[in-house]
Amino acid sequence: MDYPVEKHGIRFYNYYFYNLNEPVKIEARSKKEARHILDTNFMNLPAEYQQSKIVGESVVIPLKGISEKLIGGVKHIWVGEDIKSGGWMDEASYLKMVNTK
Repeated sequence: MDYPVEKHGIRFYNYYFYNLNEPVKIEARSKKEARHILDTNFMNLPAEYQQSKIVGESVVIPLKGISEKLIGGVKHIWVGEDIKSGGWMDEASYLKMVNTK
């Protein structure tokens, strides 16, 4: 299958902590930016994260029309920054766009 991905742009950085199941997920443009966000917000993480150690990191590239996230309780689909500023479009608008093509 050929998935359309952007070479530069948003990435999802997942930081895994020792003995914790859920990673800390950060949306950023680079590893440096993601680590800065993690460092800046570290004291806001739950105590179990603050008391643990990072044991892994992964990077996920959003796929157009497939990657999803909730913004203000509304489901959004990744459409890419070439289609919409910021790259995210609410699901209703996305479906309307896809169905008119």
